[in-house]
Amino acid sequence: MLRLRGVELVRVDIPFRRDIATGAGVHSLRPLLFVHVAAEEGEGWGECAALADGTAVDPPLDEVERVAVERGVTRLCEASRTRGGRLPLGAEVPRLFGSSPADRMLAAAMEMAVTDAELRAEGRSLAHALAVEPGFQVMAVGAVVGIPPGRDVGALRAEVVAAVRAGAARVRLKIEPGWEHDPVRAVRADHPDLVLQVDANGSFGTGIDDIGRLSRLAEFGVLCIEQPLPPADLTAHAQLARVLPVPICLDESLSTPRRVMDALRNGACAMACLKPARLGGLGATRAAHAACAAAGVPVFLGGFFEAGLGRAANLALAARLDQDATGLVSDLGDPADYLAVDPCGYPPVRNGWVRVPTAPGVGNRPDDTVLEGLNVRRRWFAATYT
Repeated sequence: MLRLRGVELVRVDIPFRRDIATGAGVHSLRPLLFVHVAAEEGEGWGECAALADGTAVDPPLDEVERVAVERGVTRLCEASRTRGGRLPLGAEVPRLFGSSPADRMLAAAMEMAVTDAELRAEGRSLAHALAVEPGFQVMAVGAVVGIPPGRDVGALRAEVVAAVRAGAARVRLKIEPGWEHDPVRAVRADHPDLVLQVDANGSFGTGIDDIGRLSRLAEFGVLCIEQPLPPADLTAHAQLARVLPVPICLDESLSTPRRVMDALRNGACAMACLKPARLGGLGATRAAHAACAAAGVPVFLGGFFEAGLGRAANLALAARLDQDATGLVSDLGDPADYLAVDPCGYPPVRNGWVRVPTAPGVGNRPDDTVLEGLNVRRRWFAATYT
């Protein structure tokens, strides 16, 4: 076990290459919070996935950062103090936190940082720790395409063409009421064989008009409709699933491990988008995936437009989950596709495939030179044992 010296919170704000519009809002700026765990034997880094404004079920980054300052770092330091200065194991870190959305987001980042420190000290990769087999060490990449400015179908088509040329094995289109039939029809006409999903981000209702809009998407052979209704109502999703001719995939509704179980029990989804940061980390996500696999519900890992460190963690985890039970294509594209600059870097994506990192640790730590060019803000919390 590692002896903790202190914890550093590192905050930077990075513009997106272009605004990303969804049925729930527009993302223009990507603030990033990194958790840097310094031990006598080495260091580890974690990335908090919270977005600037949050979502219907996820806290904004400012709230998670406040929780980190007010109690999160203290809990990790106190846990180390009770162990004679030794850090708890990465898998034990989520138990230090509560069940609020901000606590789960922070727990995932802290777990990542401590796990990264452990793996670097041991000279092992996350893929090695998860026992990813050689046949699963190269993963297919999916692309997410937002709603273009002015609902410009031509711009949408061009963006999808670029994603397909880059080798995307699956494209997920953002939709909202009034922007569903025309964009999907246009993309399907251009790409008859493309695996196509649509993501509504909870923007539709249960009225006849909305159900009709969603039902008409069946003619275009979409794989699923992700999060058609607001996330709170699993019963409504289960009822919609019985009449909709397209499978439902849940995302925001799966906000906790318990909610995953409730959704499966109610028959509210035929597919699941699991997000490790939302669920509370690697262990919570593996448990949720096991429940989905037992219920015969395929899974893919969704993202929060992470930098390279957070996305590398998802990449290794997606490989392990696919090994456990064949799933769907996950959101594993290069962060450089959507961030103006990625302070961490990511394995190269070649012809739609990306190799799972095998270097020690979770992924690349943030580059100090890049951070300093981004007006970085740092806060250091020394561990005390007196």
